[in-house]
Amino acid sequence: MTQQLTPQQNELRQGENFLDKYLSLTVGDNNWLSLLGFELYELLLSNLGGLPGYGLRSLSLPMLLQRFGKNSVTGKAFRFRLGSKISIGKSCVIDDNVFFDARVRNNIEPQINIGDSCFIGRGSIITARGATLTLAPGTNISSYCRIATENKIEIGEGTLIAAYSYIGPGNHAVDDGGKLDLAGGMIDKGGVKIGKNVWIGTKSTILDGVTIGDNAIIGAHSLVREDVPAGSVVAGTPAKLIK
Repeated sequence: MTQQLTPQQNELRQGENFLDKYLSLTVGDNNWLSLLGFELYELLLSNLGGLPGYGLRSLSLPMLLQRFGKNSVTGKAFRFRLGSKISIGKSCVIDDNVFFDARVRNNIEPQINIGDSCFIGRGSIITARGATLTLAPGTNISSYCRIATENKIEIGEGTLIAAYSYIGPGNHAVDDGGKLDLAGGMIDKGGVKIGKNVWIGTKSTILDGVTIGDNAIIGAHSLVREDVPAGSVVAGTPAKLIK
Protein backbone atom coordinates (compact mmCIF):
# COMPACT_ATOMS: atom_id res chain seq x y z
CA MET A 1 0.00 0.00 0.00
CA THR A 2 1.40 3.38 -1.01
CA GLN A 3 1.69 5.81 1.86
CA GLN A 4 -0.16 9.07 1.36
CA LEU A 5 1.76 12.27 2.05
CA THR A 6 0.55 15.81 2.45
CA PRO A 7 1.95 18.51 0.11
CA GLN A 8 4.04 19.81 3.03
CA GLN A 9 5.57 16.36 3.60
CA ASN A 10 6.37 16.05 -0.10
CA GLU A 11 8.06 19.46 -0.08
CA LEU A 12 10.32 18.36 2.76
CA ARG A 13 11.23 15.04 1.12
CA GLN A 14 11.98 16.25 -2.40
CA GLY A 15 14.90 18.26 -3.79
CA GLU A 16 17.44 20.20 -1.72
CA ASN A 17 19.86 18.64 0.72
CA PHE A 18 19.33 18.66 4.47
CA LEU A 19 21.11 21.96 5.07
CA ASP A 20 19.15 23.76 2.35
CA LYS A 21 15.90 22.44 3.80
CA TYR A 22 16.90 23.58 7.27
CA LEU A 23 17.75 27.04 5.96
CA SER A 24 14.45 27.35 4.08
CA LEU A 25 12.48 26.34 7.19
CA THR A 26 14.29 28.52 9.71
CA VAL A 27 15.53 31.71 8.01
CA GLY A 28 14.21 31.35 4.46
CA ASP A 29 17.39 31.98 2.48
CA ASN A 30 21.10 31.21 2.29
CA ASN A 31 22.07 34.15 4.46
CA TRP A 32 24.60 32.65 6.85
CA LEU A 33 24.53 35.71 9.10
CA SER A 34 20.76 35.25 9.60
CA LEU A 35 21.34 31.57 10.35
CA LEU A 36 24.04 32.40 12.89
CA GLY A 37 21.74 34.83 14.69
CA PHE A 38 18.92 32.28 14.72
CA GLU A 39 21.16 29.52 16.08
CA LEU A 40 22.59 31.72 18.83
CA TYR A 41 19.07 32.71 19.86
CA GLU A 42 17.96 29.07 19.97
CA LEU A 43 21.01 27.89 21.90
CA LEU A 44 21.49 30.74 24.36
CA LEU A 45 18.38 32.88 24.72
CA SER A 46 15.18 31.00 23.93
CA ASN A 47 15.16 28.98 27.17
CA LEU A 48 16.91 31.53 29.37
CA GLY A 49 14.76 32.14 32.44
CA GLY A 50 14.10 35.10 34.69
CA LEU A 51 14.83 38.76 34.11
CA PRO A 52 17.97 38.09 32.01
CA GLY A 53 15.91 36.01 29.61
CA TYR A 54 13.21 38.65 29.19
CA GLY A 55 15.78 41.40 28.75
CA LEU A 56 18.12 39.65 26.32
CA ARG A 57 15.28 38.35 24.15
CA SER A 58 13.87 41.88 23.91
CA LEU A 59 17.28 43.13 22.80
CA SER A 60 17.91 40.38 20.24
CA LEU A 61 14.49 39.93 18.61
CA PRO A 62 14.49 43.31 16.77
CA MET A 63 17.47 41.93 14.82
CA LEU A 64 15.85 38.54 14.12
CA LEU A 65 12.25 39.48 13.29
CA GLN A 66 10.83 41.84 10.68
CA ARG A 67 9.71 44.00 13.59
CA PHE A 68 9.70 43.72 17.37
CA GLY A 69 8.10 46.79 18.90
CA LYS A 70 9.18 48.85 21.87
CA ASN A 71 8.19 47.52 25.32
CA SER A 72 7.19 44.10 23.96
CA VAL A 73 8.34 41.02 25.89
CA THR A 74 8.47 37.28 25.26
CA GLY A 75 8.49 34.50 27.83
CA LYS A 76 10.70 31.45 28.06
CA ALA A 77 10.87 29.12 25.02
CA PHE A 78 9.39 31.60 22.54
CA ARG A 79 10.28 30.14 19.14
CA PHE A 80 9.67 31.09 15.53
CA ARG A 81 10.37 30.22 11.91
CA LEU A 82 11.12 32.77 9.17
CA GLY A 83 11.54 35.70 11.50
CA SER A 84 11.84 38.06 8.52
CA LYS A 85 8.11 37.42 7.89
CA ILE A 86 6.97 38.11 11.47
CA SER A 87 6.04 41.57 12.73
CA ILE A 88 5.21 42.18 16.42
CA GLY A 89 3.96 45.60 17.48
CA LYS A 90 4.59 47.69 20.58
CA SER A 91 3.73 46.71 24.17
CA CYS A 92 2.88 43.09 23.33
CA VAL A 93 3.15 40.26 25.85
CA ILE A 94 3.95 36.78 24.54
CA ASP A 95 3.93 34.12 27.24
CA ASP A 96 6.08 30.99 27.65
CA ASN A 97 6.22 28.25 24.99
CA VAL A 98 4.56 30.24 22.20
CA PHE A 99 5.48 29.26 18.63
CA PHE A 100 5.16 31.46 15.51
CA ASP A 101 5.39 29.25 12.42
CA ALA A 102 5.69 31.17 9.13
CA ARG A 103 6.26 28.95 6.08
CA VAL A 104 6.53 29.42 2.34
CA ARG A 105 3.89 27.38 0.49
CA ASN A 106 3.68 26.95 -3.29
CA ASN A 107 6.32 29.69 -3.57
CA ILE A 108 4.00 32.14 -1.76
CA GLU A 109 5.62 34.11 1.06
CA PRO A 110 3.84 34.10 4.46
CA GLN A 111 3.29 37.06 6.76
CA ILE A 112 2.37 37.17 10.46
CA ASN A 113 1.37 40.62 11.76
CA ILE A 114 0.78 41.13 15.48
CA GLY A 115 -0.65 44.56 16.35
CA ASP A 116 0.22 46.74 19.32
CA SER A 117 -0.76 45.67 22.85
CA CYS A 118 -1.65 42.09 21.94
CA PHE A 119 -1.42 39.23 24.45
CA ILE A 120 -0.69 35.64 23.42
CA GLY A 121 -0.97 33.03 26.14
CA ARG A 122 1.23 30.16 27.15
CA GLY A 123 1.57 27.26 24.71
CA SER A 124 -0.31 28.89 21.81
CA ILE A 125 0.70 28.31 18.18
CA ILE A 126 0.32 30.86 15.36
CA THR A 127 0.83 29.38 11.88
CA ALA A 128 0.74 30.95 8.39
CA ARG A 129 1.67 28.76 5.41
CA GLY A 130 1.90 30.84 2.27
CA ALA A 131 -0.71 33.04 3.90
CA THR A 132 -1.27 36.26 5.84
CA LEU A 133 -2.35 36.19 9.48
CA THR A 134 -3.19 39.51 11.17
CA LEU A 135 -4.07 40.25 14.79
CA ALA A 136 -5.33 43.82 15.24
CA PRO A 137 -4.23 45.86 18.28
CA GLY A 138 -5.51 44.67 21.63
CA THR A 139 -6.24 41.08 20.58
CA ASN A 140 -6.07 38.67 23.54
CA ILE A 141 -5.37 35.00 22.87
CA SER A 142 -5.41 32.77 25.93
CA SER A 143 -3.40 29.61 26.65
CA TYR A 144 -2.98 26.63 24.32
CA CYS A 145 -4.82 28.04 21.32
CA ARG A 146 -3.98 27.17 17.73
CA ILE A 147 -4.56 29.70 14.96
CA ALA A 148 -3.52 28.45 11.54
CA THR A 149 -4.20 29.37 7.93
CA GLU A 150 -3.21 28.55 4.37
CA ASN A 151 -5.12 31.56 3.02
CA LYS A 152 -5.72 34.41 5.49
CA ILE A 153 -6.96 35.13 8.99
CA GLU A 154 -7.94 38.59 10.22
CA ILE A 155 -8.86 39.19 13.87
CA GLY A 156 -10.21 42.58 14.89
CA GLU A 157 -9.32 44.94 17.73
CA GLY A 158 -10.08 43.92 21.28
CA THR A 159 -11.17 40.38 20.46
CA LEU A 160 -10.84 37.78 23.24
CA ILE A 161 -10.11 34.13 22.43
CA ALA A 162 -10.36 31.79 25.41
CA ALA A 163 -8.07 28.83 26.15
CA TYR A 164 -7.82 25.73 23.95
CA SER A 165 -9.61 27.33 21.00
CA TYR A 166 -8.85 26.43 17.38
CA ILE A 167 -9.14 28.67 14.34
CA GLY A 168 -8.08 26.60 11.39
CA PRO A 169 -7.64 26.13 7.68
CA GLY A 170 -10.50 23.65 7.22
CA ASN A 171 -10.66 20.03 6.19
CA HIS A 172 -8.44 17.72 4.18
CA ALA A 173 -9.64 16.81 0.70
CA VAL A 174 -11.67 13.63 0.13
CA ASP A 175 -11.55 11.68 -3.16
CA ASP A 176 -14.55 10.51 -5.23
CA GLY A 177 -14.70 7.30 -3.23
CA GLY A 178 -15.05 9.17 0.05
CA LYS A 179 -11.51 8.36 1.18
CA LEU A 180 -9.08 10.83 2.70
CA ASP A 181 -6.86 12.37 0.00
CA LEU A 182 -3.83 13.76 1.84
CA ALA A 183 -2.07 14.60 -1.42
CA GLY A 184 -4.97 16.87 -2.31
CA GLY A 185 -4.07 19.24 0.51
CA MET A 186 -6.58 21.30 2.46
CA ILE A 187 -9.93 22.50 1.10
CA ASP A 188 -9.57 26.27 0.80
CA LYS A 189 -12.69 28.31 1.63
CA GLY A 190 -11.05 31.72 1.72
CA GLY A 191 -9.82 32.08 5.28
CA VAL A 192 -11.41 33.46 8.47
CA LYS A 193 -12.40 37.01 9.37
CA ILE A 194 -13.29 37.93 12.95
CA GLY A 195 -14.50 41.42 13.80
CA LYS A 196 -13.85 43.78 16.72
CA ASN A 197 -14.64 43.04 20.36
CA VAL A 198 -15.63 39.44 19.72
CA TRP A 199 -15.59 36.98 22.62
CA ILE A 200 -14.81 33.37 21.70
CA GLY A 201 -15.40 30.90 24.53
CA THR A 202 -13.03 28.15 25.63
CA LYS A 203 -12.47 25.09 23.43
CA SER A 204 -14.29 26.64 20.48
CA THR A 205 -13.48 25.76 16.86
CA ILE A 206 -13.82 28.28 14.02
CA LEU A 207 -13.64 26.66 10.58
CA ASP A 208 -12.27 28.06 7.34
CA GLY A 209 -14.57 30.34 5.35
CA VAL A 210 -16.32 31.81 8.40
CA THR A 211 -16.88 35.53 9.04
CA ILE A 212 -17.79 36.65 12.57
CA GLY A 213 -19.22 40.15 12.95
CA ASP A 214 -18.26 42.80 15.51
CA ASN A 215 -19.33 42.32 19.14
CA ALA A 216 -20.45 38.71 18.64
CA ILE A 217 -20.16 36.09 21.39
CA ILE A 218 -19.28 32.45 20.72
CA GLY A 219 -20.26 30.10 23.56
CA ALA A 220 -17.75 27.66 25.03
CA HIS A 221 -17.20 24.34 23.19
CA SER A 222 -18.84 25.68 20.02
CA LEU A 223 -18.16 24.50 16.46
CA VAL A 224 -18.62 27.49 14.14
CA ARG A 225 -18.95 26.52 10.48
CA GLU A 226 -21.25 29.31 9.24
CA ASP A 227 -21.07 33.12 9.39
CA VAL A 228 -22.06 34.82 12.66
CA PRO A 229 -23.88 38.19 12.43
CA ALA A 230 -22.55 41.20 14.33
CA GLY A 231 -23.84 41.53 17.89
CA SER A 232 -25.25 38.02 18.04
CA VAL A 233 -24.70 35.12 20.46
CA VAL A 234 -24.18 31.60 19.14
CA ALA A 235 -23.35 28.31 20.85
CA GLY A 236 -23.40 24.57 20.29
CA THR A 237 -21.99 21.91 17.98
CA PRO A 238 -22.66 23.05 15.35
CA ALA A 239 -23.14 26.59 16.65
CA LYS A 240 -26.66 27.99 16.40
CA LEU A 241 -28.10 31.45 17.01
CA ILE A 242 -29.24 32.04 20.59
CA LYS A 243 -30.01 35.74 20.33
